[in-house]
Amino acid sequence: MHKILAYTLIFFLAAANFLFAQVTPDTTQNAASFINAGVKKYTDKDFNGAIADFTKAIEIDAKNLEAYYNRGICYNSLQDFANALTDFDKVVELDPKFNDVYNFRVNIYMKQKDYEKAIGDYDKIIAANPKNEKALMMRGKLYYAQKDYMMAASDFDQVIELNPGNADAYNSRGQANKNMNQTDNAIADYTKAIELNPGMSIAYFNRALVYGNLQKNDLAIADYNKVIELTPNDVDSYVNRGSLKYNANDTKGACEDWKKAKEIGSKEVDELIGKFCK
Repeated sequence: MHKILAYTLIFFLAAANFLFAQVTPDTTQNAASFINAGVKKYTDKDFNGAIADFTKAIEIDAKNLEAYYNRGICYNSLQDFANALTDFDKVVELDPKFNDVYNFRVNIYMKQKDYEKAIGDYDKIIAANPKNEKALMMRGKLYYAQKDYMMAASDFDQVIELNPGNADAYNSRGQANKNMNQTDNAIADYTKAIELNPGMSIAYFNRALVYGNLQKNDLAIADYNKVIELTPNDVDSYVNRGSLKYNANDTKGACEDWKKAKEIGSKEVDELIGKFCK
């Protein structure tokens, strides 16, 4: 009988003869009792105490998947990622189809920027559930981080097929398309993202960058205007809009934007202000 604690910690309160066949009923300190004690300590945020109990359960039953999994979660809570990974790896060894463990392990890999291993675990998660929108989205972003834009776009395609209302997927696919020099597709994706979520400032910003590269300055400035309306302290939008205004011979407007960027905290505009804003 499995119970889930806060969507993370699995603990088992069933009779020992059901879960732990290797433990005899007359054993006074069996693996199940240590797991139950560990869970109680975990809920009290006594992670070290919980680890000690789960370790005792493992000493009694060296193949107790639940004890390794729960102990790994405790190590993860303490940010002891090396020991957490060791326990999660053991869980995978004991039961490769125990899919919950991959979610924990992939988060550690991402913290360590080990994107190859993270993608490998997302492969397993998606193999178990090909319609896992979140996993597809995250794997796509990992492919993007590795500059594998074609694979990233493929994952974003699948997300959009599953959920046509996912604005983040359109924006992310737009980024992949931009980096594959599919400019028209990128603009279409950013525009769709904005249609789905008019408050999505990053989609306006990304589209503005593309418009600027195409020298469609009026359209780029309009998008930067919207970014600044939505996020008034967006330094990059002031810097970029200022540069577009300068190229359009609006030196006064450019200097106002650069000075605003400096006021917010940008240091890169000091040279521009010193050179062009007399």
